[in-house]
Amino acid sequence: MAKDKPVWYDKVKELFEEKEKLKASTAAYQSQVNETIKAESNISEQGVGSGVWTAEEIVGTAKKVITTDCPENVVCPDENETSYNPKKLIDNPDGINQIPSKSGLYHTEGTEPVVNYKRKKNEKVISKGNSWIVFGKDGPGSDRSGYGAIGAQKAAAIDIVVGRASSVRNGKGPEDGAMVDNDFAADAARIYISQLTDIDKNFDLAEGRCKNITQRSGIGIKADAVRVIGREGVKIVTGKAQAWKGFGSSGETNCLGGKISRPAPCIELIAGNRTENPPLIPGFFNQGEIYNTMQGVARGENVVYALQDLHTSIDQIWSALFQFLIYQMTFNAGIGPALSPLPAAPIVGGLASAACAAHVNFCLNPLYHVRTNLSTWNANYLNISGYRYIPSRNVISN
Repeated sequence: MAKDKPVWYDKVKELFEEKEKLKASTAAYQSQVNETIKAESNISEQGVGSGVWTAEEIVGTAKKVITTDCPENVVCPDENETSYNPKKLIDNPDGINQIPSKSGLYHTEGTEPVVNYKRKKNEKVISKGNSWIVFGKDGPGSDRSGYGAIGAQKAAAIDIVVGRASSVRNGKGPEDGAMVDNDFAADAARIYISQLTDIDKNFDLAEGRCKNITQRSGIGIKADAVRVIGREGVKIVTGKAQAWKGFGSSGETNCLGGKISRPAPCIELIAGNRTENPPLIPGFFNQGEIYNTMQGVARGENVVYALQDLHTSIDQIWSALFQFLIYQMTFNAGIGPALSPLPAAPIVGGLASAACAAHVNFCLNPLYHVRTNLSTWNANYLNISGYRYIPSRNVISN
C-alpha cells in the first residue's frame, strides 16, 4: 500500500516547477519562494528529533537546494548514488522525511575531500574527518623532523590539529585523497605539546631579546585567531615556582633537571613576528639612527612618579620666573621717580612703564595659563581618576 504523500510534498514540487517558470525573473521567483516559506512557517506535522524534519525545515531546505544551482549529479565518495539535488526531492518524496544523505546538515556526514596523514611508525592517531589527535614523539614536519627523528628519549608529543594543509592551493586545500605531513604554516589550527622540542623554530618565531628556546619542553598554539579568556583574570607568568619543595637549593628545574638561572625570564609581545631594527633616514628633525624595535614596556606607576617630579620641577621654574617678573616690575615702576632729577628721566620713565605693561601682557598672563594647563595635565595623566591616566587599571606587568 502506497504511503500518503507528506504534507510538504506539494509545496516542494511547486517550488521546483516555479523555478523553471520564473527563471528569467530572479526577483519575482525569490518573492514567490519567500511567501511560500512564510505561509508554511507554522506547519509542524512531522516529528522533531531522531533526525526527522519538520515540514518547515523540509520546505526551507528545498528552497536552498532549488534556488541554488546545485549540480544534478553529486556523487558521494563512498557510494555510487546522487544526493542532495532538487530532482531527488521530487522523485522520491517518501525517503526525504529524513535528513538528505551526505548533505552535512545538522551535523550529519557530508561530502568533502579526504585528507590522509602520513603517520609515523611510532605514532597513535585518532582522527575524524580532518580533525586529528596524534600521540608520538617530537616531529613538527615529516618523519625526518624533530627530536623523534634522531631517536631522542623523553621527547613525547601530543599534536592536536584541524584542517591539515587547508591553506595550500590558494586556500582550496589538498586534493581528495592527498597524503600530507605536519605543516605548521598550512594547517588551519593546532595545539602542539612536546616534552622536548625547539618550539620557536617549529613555529618560525622571531628571536627577539629573549632569544629562541631550544631543547626544552614547549606548548605552541596557532590559528587564524587565538583568544585566551579568564572570567576572573588571566596571568602570564615566567620563572620557577617559589614555594615548591623537593628540588634542592636551586628550586624548580627545567624539564631536563637543569637549573633555571634567570630569576625572571622575559615576556615578549612581538606584533608582526618581526624584530629587525630599521634605520631612520636623516631628515629635518633627526640625525639618522638605528631605531630599536624591541623595547622594554614602561612601568606605569614609575612613569607617573617621573612625570610628577617633572611637574614639580617645572612648577619651581614657573615660581622663580614669576617672582623675577614681580621684582622686575617693581623696579621698573620705581626707577622713573628715582631718576626724576636727571634730564633723561621722562624717557627712562616711559620705557619703564612700557616694560611693566609688556611684562603683564607677555609674561605674567602666559605664565598663569601655563600654571592652569600644567594642573590640568597633572589631573588628566597622573591622577588615577583622570580620563587619560597613564598606567593601565587592568593590565599589570613587572
